[in-house]
Amino acid sequence: MIEIKKNYHSFDAVRLAFKASPVCLVSEILLSVTLSIMQTAALALATAGFVDTASDILRGTRPRDDIYLPLVLLLVTLGVTTTLGALIQLAGSRIRLNLQRRLIPSVVRIYAALDYRHIENNTSWELISRVSRDPVNSVMEGMDAYVQFIQIIISLFSVLILIVTQVWWAAFIILIFSAPMFWLSVRAGRKTYQAGREAERFNRRTDYLGEVLTGRDNVDERTLFGYNDEINDKWQNQYEAGRQLQLKVTARMFLTIKCSSLLMVLISLLVALTLIGPVVSGQMTAGWFMGIVSSVFGMIQKLGFQMSRALENISRVGEYMKDLTEFAALNQTKDALTEPDATPMAFDSLEFRNVIFRYPGSERLVLDGLSFKLEAGRHYAFVGKNGAGKTTITKLLTGLYTQYQGEILINGKELREYPASTVKALFSVVYQDFARYYIRLKDNITLGDVHKKGNEMQAAHLAGLDETIRSLNHGLDTPLGKIMTGGQDLSGGQWQRVAIARSLNSRAPVKMLDEPTSALDPISESLLYRDFEKLMRGKTTVFVSHRLGSTKLADEILVIDSGRIIERGTHDALMAANGAYAGMFEAQRGWYL
Repeated sequence: MIEIKKNYHSFDAVRLAFKASPVCLVSEILLSVTLSIMQTAALALATAGFVDTASDILRGTRPRDDIYLPLVLLLVTLGVTTTLGALIQLAGSRIRLNLQRRLIPSVVRIYAALDYRHIENNTSWELISRVSRDPVNSVMEGMDAYVQFIQIIISLFSVLILIVTQVWWAAFIILIFSAPMFWLSVRAGRKTYQAGREAERFNRRTDYLGEVLTGRDNVDERTLFGYNDEINDKWQNQYEAGRQLQLKVTARMFLTIKCSSLLMVLISLLVALTLIGPVVSGQMTAGWFMGIVSSVFGMIQKLGFQMSRALENISRVGEYMKDLTEFAALNQTKDALTEPDATPMAFDSLEFRNVIFRYPGSERLVLDGLSFKLEAGRHYAFVGKNGAGKTTITKLLTGLYTQYQGEILINGKELREYPASTVKALFSVVYQDFARYYIRLKDNITLGDVHKKGNEMQAAHLAGLDETIRSLNHGLDTPLGKIMTGGQDLSGGQWQRVAIARSLNSRAPVKMLDEPTSALDPISESLLYRDFEKLMRGKTTVFVSHRLGSTKLADEILVIDSGRIIERGTHDALMAANGAYAGMFEAQRGWYL
C-alpha cells in the first residue's frame, strides 16, 4: 500500500506510479524513448534509404537486388515501432492495476479516518468527492502525460537535428514558436481543472438525481407517482449548468491552441517548400526530402495536439495533486481505524456535565449546557421534537464529534481520554438510516462484533428473523440484495430486524436505538420496541425517539428541548406533572389506540 503524504506536486504522479510498479514504469519510459527515436530519426533514415535506392534502380544505376536491404530495414523499423507501442500499452496496464491495488486502499484509509465534521461540511465534502472519484485515473493521466511529453521532446530534437543539416533557420523558427504553445497548454490544463472543480457541486447533484431516475431503490415510487419527467428536467438543468462551466473554458483554450497549431503547419509547409530547391539542384536526394518532410509533419502533429494534450494533463494533475495534498491534510480521528476491543470494558455510568456543542460552521447551539446521568442496567428514553439534540447525543457518545465543551464521563472518566477501540466496543447503535449490506445474511449479523463468530443464528432468533430465514433459499448463507448471484431482497421491516440482530450480536454493554423505526407505523414501532426491551432486560439500553410509543417501557424518560433536559422521570410521574411530556403524549395518544 502506498502511503499518502501531505505535500504533492504534478510530478508526484510519476513518483506514485513508480512506487506502485517501478519495473513497469522504467520499462515504459525506456520503451517510449526508443519509440520516439524510431518514429523520427530511424524512420526518416529508413525511408530515405529505401526511396533513394528505388530511384537509383529506376534510373538503372544500381542492380534490382539492392532494394531488398533498405526495404527490410524500412519494414523492420515499422514493425519495431508497432511492437514498441503494444509493449508500452502493456506496461501502462500493469501500472494501472498496481495503482488500483496499492493507491486506492490508502485513499480509503484516509477517508475512513477523517473527522466526521468533514463529511457533513459541504466544502470539504466536495474536496473529498473530487479526490476519491477516480484517483487511479487521475494519477495515470498525469504519468502518461509526462511520458508523452518526454516522447515529444525526443521526437522534436531528433527532427531538429535532421533539419539543421539542411535548413538551420527552419529549426530555429520551430523552436521559437514551440515555446508559446508550451505555455498555452499548461494554462489550458489549469483552467480546465478549475472549471471541473467549480462544476463539482453540479456533478454531485446530477449523480444523485441520476440515481433517483435509474436506481432500483426508487423504482416503486417512480412507477406510482410518475415523477420521471420532473426529475429529468432537474437533472438536465444541473447537468447543463456544470457542462456550460467547463465548455466555456475548454472551447476558448481549444481554439487558442488550434490556431497555434495551424501556424506550426504553415511553418512545416515552408520547410517543405524550402527543401524543394536543394532537391532540384541535386544537393539533397529525394529520399532525404521524403524522410525529413514526413518527420517534420509528424512532429508538428505532436506539437500541435499531443503536446498540448500532454501539458494540459500535466497541469490538470498538478491541480489534482493540490487537492490530494489538501485531502491528506484534513483532520483525522485518532485511532479511527482500530478495531473494537475484543472484550468490552465493564460499564457503570454515563454522565453529561454541562455539555455545549454546535456543529462546525453553525452558530446555533445544539446542546446548551446539557447535563444528565445514566446508570448501568436500566432502560432510558430520550424524547423531544425534531432538532432538539437527541441524535447529537449518540454522535458525541460514539466519538463522531469530539469538539464539545463540558465533560462526558464514562465510569467517571472523560470520554476523550479513552482509546477509540474502547469507545467502539462500549456502544452498539441501531440508527434510523441503518446500513443495508448486500452480503450474506450471516455476514450482515457478524459485522456487529468482528471478534465474535458462531452466534449469528442466536442473534437472528432473538431479533425475530426465524420466519425470514426460512423464506430464504439458503438460510443464513443467502446473499441479501440483488448484486450477488442468488441474492434475495428483504422488506423494510426485515432489514430493520437484521440491523437489530447485528446489534444483539455485539457484546457492547450499552445498546442504543436512534429512531430506527421512524418509517414504521406507531403500532409496529411499539411492538418492535417491546420485543427489544424484553431482549435487553438487565442491560443498559437507550431509546432515542420523537414518538412516544416506546416510552412506557423505559425506567426513566428524559425530555430534551433546545439542547437541555427540561423534564425527567417515569412515564406516570411525567404524566402527573402535566408538563411538556404529557402534552406530547396526549397529542400522540390516538396513534396507539
